[in-house]
Amino acid sequence: MPTELRCSSKLHSVVMFEEGLWVVEVRCRSTFCGYRPGTVVLHRFGLNGELLDTRKFNDPGKKVKHATNDHSPSVRAS
Repeated sequence: MPTELRCSSKLHSVVMFEEGLWVVEVRCRSTFCGYRPGTVVLHRFGLNGELLDTRKFNDPGKKVKHATNDHSPSVRAS
C-alpha cells in the first residue's frame, strides 16, 4: 500500500513497494520534463536516488482551454 509523504498543506511524494523494490514517486512541474497545463509528469526513483522512469499523462482534474480559430473569414454568397 502506498504511503503519502505530505506536510499539512501539500502532497510531496508517494513511497511504495513494487516488484521487490522501494519506489519514491514525485510529481514534476518542469517544462523541460514535459509539464504543460493539463498534464501530470511523475518521476519514479529508487531509494538509492536512481531515476527508474518518468510517466506523463493528462490530468483528469484539469480542464484545458483549447485555442479556437474564431477569426476565420466568412464566406458570403454575392
